[in-house]
Amino acid sequence: MSTPAAILADLAAVLLLLRDRPDKKEEQRSAFKRLAAHLVTGDHVVRVKPTSLVWDQVEVPLGRAELVGLHDQLRGHGIGEVRFPVGLMTSTLVSLMKVLAQPPGTYGGFDHLTARLDAAGCGAIPVSPLPEAPQTTLPASAPSAPPQAAPPLPGLPPEPQPLGPGLVRPLWEESPTVSGERPAAGGRTDPKGQRVDDDGRLADLGPDALTEAKVGMMHFLTAEMRAVTPLDDLVARLSQAQGDRAIGELLNQIMASGEAAERRGDWQEVVRTAHALVKVEAAQAGGGQGRTFGIALRRLLPKSALEQVARLTTHGPLKAEATAVLRRMGADGTEVLLLALSSAEDMSQRRAYFSALREMSEGTELIVHMLSHDQWFVVRNMADLCGEIQLERAIPALSKLMGHDDDRVRRAVAGALAKMGGTAVVEPMRRALRDPSPAVRMQAAQDLDGRRNRSLAMSLAVSAEEESKPDVQREMYLALGRIGSADALQALKKAAEPGGKLFRRKAMSLRLAAVEGLGLAGPSAAAVLKDLLADDDKEFRAKVEQALQLMWS
Repeated sequence: MSTPAAILADLAAVLLLLRDRPDKKEEQRSAFKRLAAHLVTGDHVVRVKPTSLVWDQVEVPLGRAELVGLHDQLRGHGIGEVRFPVGLMTSTLVSLMKVLAQPPGTYGGFDHLTARLDAAGCGAIPVSPLPEAPQTTLPASAPSAPPQAAPPLPGLPPEPQPLGPGLVRPLWEESPTVSGERPAAGGRTDPKGQRVDDDGRLADLGPDALTEAKVGMMHFLTAEMRAVTPLDDLVARLSQAQGDRAIGELLNQIMASGEAAERRGDWQEVVRTAHALVKVEAAQAGGGQGRTFGIALRRLLPKSALEQVARLTTHGPLKAEATAVLRRMGADGTEVLLLALSSAEDMSQRRAYFSALREMSEGTELIVHMLSHDQWFVVRNMADLCGEIQLERAIPALSKLMGHDDDRVRRAVAGALAKMGGTAVVEPMRRALRDPSPAVRMQAAQDLDGRRNRSLAMSLAVSAEEESKPDVQREMYLALGRIGSADALQALKKAAEPGGKLFRRKAMSLRLAAVEGLGLAGPSAAAVLKDLLADDDKEFRAKVEQALQLMWS
């Protein structure tokens, strides 16, 4: 049976390998298997104490280097306790390890960490913060005698006696100068060598200077951590700053400006601040300050702030800046956009979120994960997004959704698969073209990309012949024209023919749709169209001539 120290060592190995040696896949896999084997026997808990770790009820001192690393990692995220319930799924444990293995400072706070865990599907694992440090009160002690003042050095005046608690001696009542001479009448000299008159006014400021004697007591207000220069000036200085100390001081001032804007609810100013940091970071790439800027951005933009930034991608003058900030925030930025999209019912908002998500470079695995959501409209929105950004890794999940109960979901899935195309979508697209819902069949034909779906020509031709809805049949003919292969042209030629002289005559609207499809096929369909000029119907011949003219215009 493994000891608590050995179990904690395996936990440390998993986290530290993921954090520091991401390329060591075999070592990570072995350490994870050892850790998972410890968790099958029942519920377990790891607690973080100031100088030790506790596994279940056994306290383990920090004697080994890996345990010190584990202790620092958990405390760095503000974690005080993690509970591992029995029957924990392997995928959930993997997600937990990946989140906890991020460097300390990655998350803006414990709330941001828990939100990230929930988004990763780790809600079944309770994670608690560190307890607040208790405030200690020193025991009262007997008052001690005040320290004896040292005797003045020869040639220097004695120190002035204190006036009492909370009182400060005015400047003009300071001790005489080192030489022992008092200033001449009509004015006094302060310790900085400036002359002051009897009203306490600096004589050098001139006779019009305001004094408290004239206007009463004057109060000078300051704001804690206030940026004393405009944002643009601070950013310009930061871009030229050299050395960690100078960069850190300027970052603190910029962060103070951004945090003040957050407190005011001025989210446009927050976006300007964050975007300025992103631009400076990009300009200084390779300068060794990437981690510093990353920590600053995560401190400025916890999840609650990112949600506000995501809203600015749909309206206002800062759409591009908000999108750039979310892209810099990686998977967290993608996550908040996905959550916003999942609940967006307004089409204009959905289009705006689609546009922003196209710019994201991380977190696409979250899109595939959300395709298994319980609410139909979330799945529909995610399927639409997969088609918009051509997310081919989602094709297997989308294919399964062609059996979804809600035809609105199947419609979105059919459109996404039609846009992506390729051999992987042939079978689910055949199912879409035979779907019981006309809306699904219509969407599959409307969105079908001809260049990527040439292998669907025969299936589409068969479906068009069997289609009972004229509007859907017309869209299928247009899709065949976009494909433009030999099989597609042959199917369109057959559809454009009049049929029998008395019986089985074809509707003129469908024949005209077939001609329209031939026109979309381009010059390869010219010969077929010329053959159709011999038709007896005047309206039909006019449509054929129009298609030929458009083809060569």
